[in-house]
Amino acid sequence: MRPGRVALAGRNDAMTCIGPADLSTLAAAVMERLSCTALVVAEPLLPYSALLQRRATPDQKIIVPRDSESRASLHDIPLIAATDGHSLPDMIATALACRKGAIVSGVGMVAHGALTVEQAYIGWSSLYHATCIKYLEDLLAYGPQLSEEADTIKQLLAPLPAINGEQPDFCSASLTDATSIIRELAAVGRATVKMGLVDSFFGNISYTSHDTLYISQTSARLDELEHQIDPIPHDNSSTAGITASSELPAHRAIVAATGCRAVLHGHPRYPVVMSFFSSSTEHEGIDQVCGIPVVGGEGGQGGLAQTLPRAFKLSGKRTVIVRGHGVFCIGQDSFSEPFAALVSVERACRKEYQQRLARLIVDRS
Repeated sequence: MRPGRVALAGRNDAMTCIGPADLSTLAAAVMERLSCTALVVAEPLLPYSALLQRRATPDQKIIVPRDSESRASLHDIPLIAATDGHSLPDMIATALACRKGAIVSGVGMVAHGALTVEQAYIGWSSLYHATCIKYLEDLLAYGPQLSEEADTIKQLLAPLPAINGEQPDFCSASLTDATSIIRELAAVGRATVKMGLVDSFFGNISYTSHDTLYISQTSARLDELEHQIDPIPHDNSSTAGITASSELPAHRAIVAATGCRAVLHGHPRYPVVMSFFSSSTEHEGIDQVCGIPVVGGEGGQGGLAQTLPRAFKLSGKRTVIVRGHGVFCIGQDSFSEPFAALVSVERACRKEYQQRLARLIVDRS
């Protein structure tokens, strides 16, 4: 969010609004028209949502991101612009009555929370992730279309910055007791969020020791995992799996297929974008980008428990990209390798993106 351009409205027995006058006034007006608890109105730090709206056709009312998180939770994102005879708060409230958030011309993005302020924040963060993925994909697929994209393209083609900070010093030996495992999972989760390798603070992580798989709970914050880890016995003698991540079947299948102990799943931006531009190979029909396997499949029981283990086994790689979703990385005994791999695949895919975008611009000039 751009500093100074964030407003938050919350309601219990009375409404409270904070933020700059124009945004907080808008937030309050929208809240009066909705039966929700919280609303976030904020201008994104990057201009991708505004550029998506300007690239849209005059009659286009929504954009439809293709990343799996958006398809599962956002479905589509309304585009709202003030028009003669229509109240902007009315238009926003109408859109939010059936969607979690919207892009608003000249304002930024708005998202609501039905029950908590955190829901509004998560909704806004999901919008931000979705619009970043959508803009980067559209730019590489169709090229620049606006004169005001010049500065954005210049920034996208700038040399990659140095990695922000050194890799954390994770445990290098096998972990055996529950306390050490949970402490390590929490440390890795915090580092993953700090490096910006997830959508908001979501992802999942697991470690297997003896006959138990320790995995983050569904919807758990990766930067607050100390009390959000479920121990799942391999013999299913516990009901802990009820609250475990929806990716539990995939984690179990990966461990069974590879013999690894550590599994880390994040949503780094550029691998998700580049997964839409992967190319097929002759090696067992597995697509790839930057030499990394790319597979399809949805979370939960949607196929990842079949496609991911196969890709890990056939490729011999320690990293696999799920198209439109994110990256799974594995480590034999510790998280040092999968964490480094998650950072590496983000940088490799960003470099590939830059090279393809530069060629596209040259070809069209």
